[in-house]
Parts: sequence; structure tokens; C-alpha cells
Amino acid sequence: MRHFPLPRLFARIAAACLFITLGATTAATAADAQGQVGVQTPPGWRMMPLPSIRGHIQSADTDDNVQLMYNDDQQLVGVVMVTFTPGGGYSSLLKSFKYNEGDANPPALSMIVPGDYQPACHPGSSCETVHIANQAIGLCFGEASCRILYYDGRELRDIVMTD
Repeated sequence: MRHFPLPRLFARIAAACLFITLGATTAATAADAQGQVGVQTPPGWRMMPLPSIRGHIQSADTDDNVQLMYNDDQQLVGVVMVTFTPGGGYSSLLKSFKYNEGDANPPALSMIVPGDYQPACHPGSSCETVHIANQAIGLCFGEASCRILYYDGRELRDIVMTD
């Protein structure tokens, strides 16, 4: 049996409640690990019943919660991140793409640890190793393809790992 220190356990429970709350409405107000409310998710997006990830994706000072969400009007899936900082919080749509329920390769998120990564080499794109300083988002479509969404300073970058 795994034992968690109480503050970590409460933070995990609060993060789980955050995404249960997000799924209840199209545009929701999110709460951070301490229960402080005030971050509006992007209007028109609703939570998909898939696992979320949580970490320090933008920097060591942010508490980032990432979830796949769906927009009925646009018929798009999006990677939505709710970020809590010492001074407040905000939400961002990081990436969107077409997806139909029942597709052979559904999207899934994973946490990527900091380190050096070798992207897939395509004509016209760089094949050089990429250094990722913070935790990052792995976005995979079954066994079909994977990419990493990561922050390089304040800029969001996207590299293809497999296709």
C-alpha cells in the first residue's frame, strides 16, 4: 500500500475534483489544489472522460492541469491546460485536432520528464536533439503517432516523436 503525505494526498484529490467539475458544464470555473476557485475554462469546451495529467509544465512555479476536452460546435478535440500560479490562474487551449469517437487510435495524454529527446526526422524539419527543461505533455494517438508539447521559456513548442 502506498502512503502519501497528507498535503500531497489532498492536492491529488483536489485535482481529481477539478476535472470532475470541468466535465459537469461546458464552461466551468476550476479550483487549484488548495481549493481556490477562479479560473474559467475556455468557453464551448467540455471534458472528455479520459485521464488528465498534472505537473510543472510551464515552469517550476506553476501547477498545470492538462485535460483533453471536446468542442461540439467546432467538432474538435483540444488539449486544455488550467494553470495556477502564486498570483492567480488561467486556462489555455494548447492544441486542437479532429477526432471522431470510434477512431482506431484515440488520443491519450502522458507526462514527459525533462531531458533530451530525438524527434522523428521529416524532410524540411530539424532532426537535432531537443532539450526539454520542464515536465512536458505527451500526446499520442494509439500506436499511430506521438508528439511532445513543451515550453521553451514562454513559447509553446510541439515536436513529432513517432508517426
